[in-house]
Amino acid sequence: MELNETKRRIFVSCPFDLLKEKYLSRLIQERINPEIGLNGTILDRYILKDFLEVNVALRAEEIRCTVHAPFTDVSLGAVDKKVRQISIDRIKSGIDIAALLGARALVFHTGWERKIYADAEELWLDNFSSSLEECIMHADRSSVSIALENVFELDTNLHRQIFKRFPQDILGFCLDTGHVYAFSKTPLSQWIDDLGERISHLHLHDNHGAEDEHLAPGAGIVDFDVLFSWLKSHGKKPVMTFEAHDEETVVPGLLAIGRLLDKYPF
Repeated sequence: MELNETKRRIFVSCPFDLLKEKYLSRLIQERINPEIGLNGTILDRYILKDFLEVNVALRAEEIRCTVHAPFTDVSLGAVDKKVRQISIDRIKSGIDIAALLGARALVFHTGWERKIYADAEELWLDNFSSSLEECIMHADRSSVSIALENVFELDTNLHRQIFKRFPQDILGFCLDTGHVYAFSKTPLSQWIDDLGERISHLHLHDNHGAEDEHLAPGAGIVDFDVLFSWLKSHGKKPVMTFEAHDEETVVPGLLAIGRLLDKYPF
């Protein structure tokens, strides 16, 4: 697949501060659709006018975007109700910005930490479910699709329980390929078998199985063939983001994803 066609289909991660202060004009010139990353510092530093300016610039050039909600220190299932409320407010702010930008979707994390909550999983899950219900209602009012990502979960159990409680179409699954290999103890094929029908979003990046390296696909050990062959055979067309953590991997990553789309067209 030609690079320009791959750019049209794939989003590339970029924090909002870097997008606004450094990369906006270049991104527009290169016709790259961003997945705009948010965090607490960004939400506290920038005002509505800043997001509106970026929105105007992107829409004028017909550049699409997705949004990644804040995740550092965010814990929707926290035992501490004040932490939980701050977490809900951060996700809601992300949803509001996604709505303003006309984003294809908003991705967020569970905040699950096994070493902290292993002895209180049911309590955590109940707390998380209460928080998620509030976030889903907010997303529904804003017409923003949301996708729950896998991060530190060792297996698919937690996500399966959450999706069983929340069958709404507005909530999808963001399968992060790198996190499966860096953090989980469950094969990628099992994540796909257990949660494939809820996949609405993909975070595509590679590693060697020990660290979350965010390499271009093909530069590590992630089996992208098993994923893309499943997507093709099941007629799934999720939103796809290459989660690059440095500028040098953007083009190699897009080219690698283009080759996968050539091999498994959908």
